[in-house]
Amino acid sequence: MTTIKYILIFILSGAYWSAAAQNRNTNLALKLDGKDNNVRIGMGIVKAPWTLEAWIKGDDTTWKNMEVIFGGGEYSHLNIADDLPLVIQNGRLGNSHARVWSKQVLDDQWHYVALSCDGNNTRLYLDGKLEDSKKASFSIVPGALGVHESSATVFGGWLDEVRIWHSAIPRNVLQKWMSQPLSPAHPHFKTLIGYYNFDDGMEDVGINWVGKGDQAYHLRNGRVDYKGRAPLAYTVLNDNPKFSHAVQPQKLFSAVVVNNEWDSDAGTLDEQVLKLRIAVTGTTHPLRLTQLQLDLSKVSRLADISSIHVYYTGKTARSNIRQELFGNGQKPEKTMLFSHPSQQISFSPGIHYFLVTADISKTAVAGDTVRISVPFFRLNGQVCAPETSKDKIVQTITHSSNSDPNVVKVLQWNIWHGGVHLGNDGVSRIIDLVKTTHADIVTMQESYGSQRRIADSLRYFMQTASPTDNLALYSRYPITAIPVSYKNFNSNPAKITLPNGKSILVNGCWLRYASHPEYTSVYPDTGSVPHLWVDEDNKLSLVDMQRIIEKDTKPYVKEENMPVIIGGDFNSFSHLDWTKAAAPLHFGYGPVAFPTSRYLLNEGYKDSFREVNPNEVARPEGTWAAIYGQLQTARIDFLYYKGYNIKAISSKIVKTAPEIDDAWASDHAAVLTTFQLIK
Repeated sequence: MTTIKYILIFILSGAYWSAAAQNRNTNLALKLDGKDNNVRIGMGIVKAPWTLEAWIKGDDTTWKNMEVIFGGGEYSHLNIADDLPLVIQNGRLGNSHARVWSKQVLDDQWHYVALSCDGNNTRLYLDGKLEDSKKASFSIVPGALGVHESSATVFGGWLDEVRIWHSAIPRNVLQKWMSQPLSPAHPHFKTLIGYYNFDDGMEDVGINWVGKGDQAYHLRNGRVDYKGRAPLAYTVLNDNPKFSHAVQPQKLFSAVVVNNEWDSDAGTLDEQVLKLRIAVTGTTHPLRLTQLQLDLSKVSRLADISSIHVYYTGKTARSNIRQELFGNGQKPEKTMLFSHPSQQISFSPGIHYFLVTADISKTAVAGDTVRISVPFFRLNGQVCAPETSKDKIVQTITHSSNSDPNVVKVLQWNIWHGGVHLGNDGVSRIIDLVKTTHADIVTMQESYGSQRRIADSLRYFMQTASPTDNLALYSRYPITAIPVSYKNFNSNPAKITLPNGKSILVNGCWLRYASHPEYTSVYPDTGSVPHLWVDEDNKLSLVDMQRIIEKDTKPYVKEENMPVIIGGDFNSFSHLDWTKAAAPLHFGYGPVAFPTSRYLLNEGYKDSFREVNPNEVARPEGTWAAIYGQLQTARIDFLYYKGYNIKAISSKIVKTAPEIDDAWASDHAAVLTTFQLIK
C-alpha cells in the first residue's frame, strides 16, 4: 500500500509540474543544422500580393554560397513561380527574381527579414527598414523553411515568427508588428495563410496556427538524407532581445473546425468526426471551454449514430490524451448543447484540440452521411464562432467486410521510400492509417524495408520479392503466389482466397514514369506539349502495363468468374480526368489521351474511383502529390478491376491522416475502394 501511495504522489506532482511548465512565458525558436534538416511547409503557388516574414539568426558569420530562408522544396521548380523567394546568397539577404538584395553581409545576430510584392513592386526589408525595391511582380512557392531541395542550401541557425500573407503588408504595419506576437488585431489578419511561432515546440510536426482542412500546411520535420539518422530540426529558448513576449491575459487567436473525410463502417465505436483546434495567446487569466454547440442537421439519419462524445486531446494532433468532458456520451439530437464540462481544462498558451466522435450504429445505412458542424463555443462564457475548412469530401457510412463476407476493401498506397520521410518514426503513421482503413487487401509501393514491420503489426499475410523490395501485397486472407514473368520491381501478382471460398487475382504494380519530360511533376508549367507526355507513356508506363496484363495476369485467370484487381502507382494520368471540361483544373491542359488508362479500359477494366465518382470536375482529387499544394489534381494511383461478378460500391482518395489534423505520412495519397462480390 505504501508503494501505491508513493506512485500516486509522483504522478500527481508530475501533472501539476507539467501544467505549471506549460503556463510559463516561453518563447521558442527553431534550430536548423545547416546540413541535413528538411522542414517542409508544402504550400503551393501564392500569387501576388503576398508577404513573407521571419526572424533569423545565423549560427556564425561564415555563409555558404546559398542558404535558404523560404524555399520551394521538392517539385517546385516551375516556370510560373519563383521557388527561391527569400535566400541568403554569399551572406546577403534577397531575391534573385526581383534582384533585390541587402547592402551588407549579415552577421550572426537576430534580424527581422521580410519580402513583399503588391502586384507591381517587390520590396525587401531588413530590421524594419526598406532595404531594396524593384518594379517586379511574380508568384512564389513557399514550400519549405530553411531549405530548398539539397543539403547545400540548408540554413544554419535559428528561425522564429514565420508569417506568410496573401497581401502586401505596408512598411508601417511591418514595423509595428515585427517585434511582438501576432494577434487578430493585426489589420491584415484575415489574409494570414501561414503562421509558425514554434512556441509549442516541434518534434515531427509543427502546426500552422491558421491552417484549414486537408491542405493546412503544417510543418513536416524531416531530413534531406531520408535514409540518415542525423538530428531533426528542433526548438530552443529564443534569446532574441528585440522581440517582446509581454505578459498579458489569454486571448483567442484562432479556432478552426476540421472535419473528417474518412468513411465509417457500421458498428465502429468512437469514430472521429471533427476536431476543434483552438489557439490562444497570453499567460494570465487562463481561458476554459465552458460550452460547445453541435449541429447534426446534415446527418442523414440520427439513428445511424448511437452516441456522441467530446474529448480534450491535448496540444498535438497525434496524441494519446483522451479526456472525455461531458459525461460518457450523449444520444444524438439535431442540435446538441454541451455545457459545464465535468473536467475543466485551463488553457496554456498555444494549440489545444477538442475531438468529437460518434459511435456508429450496427444498423447504420451504407451511403448515409455523417456531417457535424460547430456553430459556436464559449470560452469563459464568451461566445466564439470557429472557422470551418472548405473540404468537399463528406464522411459516409460504408459496407463492412466484418458483417458481409461478400465485401472486400482494397487499399492502394505508395508509402514513399518506406515511410521514413516524417519525423523519426513515420512508419508508425503508415501502420495506423492502414489499420484505420479496415482494408482487407493492400497493394503497396516503395515498401523498401518497412514491409515486415507493417505485416507484423497488421497480422496479415504478405507477399514481397524481398524484405527490402519495392512492392508488397498484404491480405487478411490467405495468399497463393503467382510466378512473376515480367519484373519483381513492377509486378506482384497473387491469388487471394476469401472467407466465402471465392478467389480473386490481385496485382500490386509500379509503372515507369515519363522522364523526357517527367510531366507529373511539372504539368503546372506553361508551354508544355501534351503529346510528348503521351509519347513517353507509350514507351514506359503503357509497356509495363501491357506486360503485366499479358504475362502476369491473363495466363492465371483460368476460371471464367475470377475477379481481377490491379492496384498500383502508374506514374501516369488518366484520360478520364484530363478532359476539356476539366482543363482549368490542370492549368489549361486537356483533353489529353493518356494511353495507359485507355489501354486498361479497352481490356475491359474499370477505374473504380472514376466509376463511383464519374464527374471529373466535381471530384478532381489527385494522388500525386498529396503534400504539395501545387499538385493537387494529379491522379496517378489507381485501383482497376474486371469481372462480371464484382462491383465497386464506394471509392475514395484518402489524403488526410486518421488522427484529424495530423500530417500525412507520404507524398502519395491512398485509394480505398470497397468491392461487392456478386453471387
